[in-house]
Amino acid sequence: MNRFINMKFDKGLLLAVILLLVLGIVIIYTGTSPIAMQKGLPAEFFTISHIKKVLLGLFCMTLAVIVDYSFWYKFARPIFAILLLAMILVLFQDAAVKGASRWLSIAGIKIQPSEFMKLGVFCLLSLKLVEAGEQINDFKVGFLRPLILVGIVCLTLILQPNFSMVLMILATSLVVIYVAGVPMKHLMKLLALCPLLVVVAYTQSYRSMRIKAWLDPDKYPEVAHQLRHSLIALGNGGITGTGIGQGTQKLGYVPESYKDAAFSILGEELGFIGAFLMLSLFAFLAYRGFAIARSSSTRFGKYLAVALTSSICLNMIFHVCVCTGLFPTTGQPLPFISFGGTSLVTTLISVGILLNISKSDTGQRIQEIPINSTIYSTRYL
Repeated sequence: MNRFINMKFDKGLLLAVILLLVLGIVIIYTGTSPIAMQKGLPAEFFTISHIKKVLLGLFCMTLAVIVDYSFWYKFARPIFAILLLAMILVLFQDAAVKGASRWLSIAGIKIQPSEFMKLGVFCLLSLKLVEAGEQINDFKVGFLRPLILVGIVCLTLILQPNFSMVLMILATSLVVIYVAGVPMKHLMKLLALCPLLVVVAYTQSYRSMRIKAWLDPDKYPEVAHQLRHSLIALGNGGITGTGIGQGTQKLGYVPESYKDAAFSILGEELGFIGAFLMLSLFAFLAYRGFAIARSSSTRFGKYLAVALTSSICLNMIFHVCVCTGLFPTTGQPLPFISFGGTSLVTTLISVGILLNISKSDTGQRIQEIPINSTIYSTRYL
């Protein structure tokens, strides 16, 4: 019973997440009010919808805080199998949004299985690395086998297509594998995949056009429309911003700015100060997430905490880099701030798992094979 009432989790991490959620609600309200009124809806229509999803996410996060993270250790394989099946079913959906089949309709509710799959693949990846034990240095056991399941997920994502999610999962997986102690010489072999990723990126005309527009916006002004106006928005913001509700680029210049370019709205209306505050909260979240990983009593808890923390932070980095022109345009939302949906709920579940790992009495039911500390070392943990 004490496990269910233990409130000794990382409250600093929780506070940072709550502040980001509040900031997100403000951005959603100012970003969607003009769109709602243009459609003859109340100004707060989309904001209320977003708040409902925030509440759903907080409810799921609370459940994740309560449930011992050994649950994810025990059921990593069946969870992965179910989510992989869901992702395969997505490929056979008749309806596609903007040329991509990423959503599965269940009882009239659309969900994006790939967002849940991030949890599934990171749980199973962490389990595989734990099972590798002292053979973590072995190319086949410690490197190839864990990456095979990541490759399967990436293949289904490419078929959807969802190339930005492929990069997200690959990047996060490499961070976890590196932290687990896989030799750098094995990781360097992945450089051979870079040409393949470039080829895949150019297999779809819309992706190749985005890359060309990113490299030369003046030559492809229509394709670079979002990038150009995102930069204009950030430039308009200056140091202190134009003020909440006073931004102009959200008024039809940046399509669905409250989703794929939320950072641009934030930068324009809250300026450098607001952007710095947001980035500081994410930096604190990263600090607390990796601190939780270091203090975890199990290797599974360490790896999973690193994976979840890295995933959230890399997602933020991708979004910010797109809005600032450092990366080509993608559809990655800004965690906790972009208009809610499956991504928001799964991100809050990830936070709940992190908070559970931070509790001192969790993970005790996980029985890992003892390892020789003179042979095995976990980098930085």
